Amino acid sequence: MFILKGTIKDDKIEKFTRKDGTPGEKRLLYMEPEGSIYPVPVDVPQDAKLGKIGEKAELKVEIFPFYFAEGKRRRAYLSIYIPKPENGK
Repeated sequence: MFILKGTIKDDKIEKFTRKDGTPGEKRLLYMEPEGSIYPVPVDVPQDAKLGKIGEKAELKVEIFPFYFAEGKRRRAYLSIYIPKPENGK
């Protein structure tokens, strides 16, 4: 489990079609982590109350790295690191 701290940039509901042809929906919350300029999407439950756009939030998340190639889900690698302090701080 990881803790993601940052600012909520966007909250979207995306519609998709499942393999069996039935329609589905998923909610994506775009978070800009502290110290980053690139928002990351987080799949959240439809009824979760996590804050409004522009507010700071702290989420407990699970990370499952994968990508799609040739229509199949494949395992991806995830790099987790502690950045070096800037200017010797």
